[in-house]
Amino acid sequence: MKRFTISKKEKQLFMWIVKEKGFDKDKITHHGNQFLIGHLKLGVRGTLDGYTKEEKVAIHLPMVYDQVDNLWREPINAFNPLYTEVMVNGVILSPLISQVIDHEISLDLRYGLLDIKTTYLLDEIKVILHAQRFVDYTKERAIVGLFRISCNQDAKIDIKTGIDYDVWDLNGPHLNHIERKRSPYLSVLGMTEEKKRRIVVKKDVTFFQDHLSKVIEENKKLLIHTSFHAKKDQTYGFEQFSVIGVDDDENELNHKLNIMKHEGYKKIFTKHQKIWDKMWQYANVEIKGDQSADLSLRYAIYHLLILSPNRFMGESIPARGISGQTYKGAIFWDTEIFMLPFYLNTDQKSAKSIILYRIKGLEGAKRKAQSYGFQGAFYAWESQEDGYDACTDYNVTDVITGRHVRTYFKDKQVHISGDVVYAIDAYIERIKDFDILKQGALEVILEVARFYLDYGVYVPLRDRFEVWDVLGPDEYHERVHNNAFTNQLFKFVFGIVLKYEAFFKEMDAQFFHQLIAKLAYDKPLKLIHLYHQKIYIKKENHAGIIEQFDNYFKLKDIKLNDLLNQRIHQNEYLGGHGLAGDTKIIKQADVITMLYLFKDLYHVETMEKNFLYYEPKTEHGSSLSASMYALIGCMIGQPDYAYPLFMKSATVDLTGNSKQYAGGIYIGGTHPAASGGAYMTAIYGFAGLHIGKELSVKPKLPKTIEQISFHINHLGKLFKVVVNKNDYSIKEVTHD
Repeated sequence: MKRFTISKKEKQLFMWIVKEKGFDKDKITHHGNQFLIGHLKLGVRGTLDGYTKEEKVAIHLPMVYDQVDNLWREPINAFNPLYTEVMVNGVILSPLISQVIDHEISLDLRYGLLDIKTTYLLDEIKVILHAQRFVDYTKERAIVGLFRISCNQDAKIDIKTGIDYDVWDLNGPHLNHIERKRSPYLSVLGMTEEKKRRIVVKKDVTFFQDHLSKVIEENKKLLIHTSFHAKKDQTYGFEQFSVIGVDDDENELNHKLNIMKHEGYKKIFTKHQKIWDKMWQYANVEIKGDQSADLSLRYAIYHLLILSPNRFMGESIPARGISGQTYKGAIFWDTEIFMLPFYLNTDQKSAKSIILYRIKGLEGAKRKAQSYGFQGAFYAWESQEDGYDACTDYNVTDVITGRHVRTYFKDKQVHISGDVVYAIDAYIERIKDFDILKQGALEVILEVARFYLDYGVYVPLRDRFEVWDVLGPDEYHERVHNNAFTNQLFKFVFGIVLKYEAFFKEMDAQFFHQLIAKLAYDKPLKLIHLYHQKIYIKKENHAGIIEQFDNYFKLKDIKLNDLLNQRIHQNEYLGGHGLAGDTKIIKQADVITMLYLFKDLYHVETMEKNFLYYEPKTEHGSSLSASMYALIGCMIGQPDYAYPLFMKSATVDLTGNSKQYAGGIYIGGTHPAASGGAYMTAIYGFAGLHIGKELSVKPKLPKTIEQISFHINHLGKLFKVVVNKNDYSIKEVTHD
């Protein structure tokens, strides 16, 4: 038998390509997420050119929010300029209705290039459709593509390509007063409901051969129609160029489109490639010995790269990235805790943007606190522009009764404000950008501390400061007292206030005193000094376990599978009054998250005992969960136990193995926090990176991984880190 071999070049290419072969209509929604392309201002789902809103096509405009009537406020989806329909001898080709003999969809992670190739059999004619597209990184909102068609026999071909203005929305329709224009380019214009923002999509094509064409309109589509007789084995097709405008001058959009047509696909892609090459230069992580882990982590990093806010300073990253309207397109604590570490290491401009977003949202956080009768800054659980909280009091639908379920994400997850302060301090410690404190970060810290003073409760008989009526990371147990994670954040925030008080008294006392006077903060500052050491921090019990919240240990003991088997419906919501509410089963890492974020405060033995206690009780119903257990698994010397948890995080968008519904609410989309968690596990867990005044590592590689290598930006210098089973190297390298 001849042995199969693969060249070094082929192997290198393989480790950058995510590919699926064969057509499966049940995977259409998943592939839309898996093969997503774009950047922070434009997301294009990985759907076929002939698909419509029924297949969840989305040209997504992150952070362009709109609300229709009393429905949920969410970012909008624009009109789709990629729609293409092909007829051969009068018969429409579509994998949904035609005979497919070969189908392959792939994503080149190096350049965000989507490639779709489908071979049909129509009578005895074999027809190949081959499409490529990318979101142009040289422009704000532009899509460039190629579409090819060839037949193994002569045939009559009809191509209709243009703009589909029948848009998929979760809570729309968002675009009304629709106008269509046929010249100088295909154009569809619409206006949002709430703020009357003007959305424009324009498209033109360049055919490979000269074909007569005309503009037609049918089924809510504005199309260029061409018809010709194709010769056997000859390739036909077109280059396509699209621009999307949000309140942009239409003449400027026409000018951009004209330049794109003049440059052509190849020239635009060459410039686009250079930007991506630079992005990967510092972001790539190479894993040797485990190809699956290597590709999976690279795919996770790809998702973090397409979300980099460095081109859009002051913006942050939605919890479902740019994959659609799920979770109202809002920013959660995911960004600060799970994604920021990646940018701190590889793209510190993006890291700063994440912090600036929260500074910009301070007034919104203060308004939210005031709406609940509190002082200070209560940050939005689902943050949209300017800190507006899009979260509702009824964020889940009961799949059995169809009724809305009262949830407490918005009003009781007060840890979100502490998460913001945690991120600010992490950013400053890494970058040494103390100027950002004067640019609003210190005011954020002080106002969060003021909110925590007002929300918490001093209990005189116990002489301690407690935190009642909250929801921790584990969202299944509502309105609990003294959640260990939340209490630890309260103490941390008060400590950060004292830390920067001492800093400014030495470095710029005048600025500090002026800010304290401006904010009327003398009394809060005294109370912080008084209560900082009185905040109730839960200690280990006789077995070394930290109770997640008051009376957690009194809840019903049940095995996870036994609880899940009690469900009437697979999408049944388990939290609150659901099946998990009176049990010890938790949605996601809670105490374990606290142990990782505050790892310097706990012994390894405590981490191990709590890992072994809580992990079997954790559903991992959130994509945030697995990475925290993986990180602690590495810290307790169990990298092989951590490995499947790492892979769960790294592959969640490759496999589609994640929750698609919370109760009756669709929550599908990509999971960038899981991507960030996978990166953290590889770098801080397996490689054992520690960042202090100097970089150091304590390798804890699982048995399948021989080596991990990566770059780190630290204190203005770039380092190459290579970690093997028994040794490592850290070398300073030059920036290109």
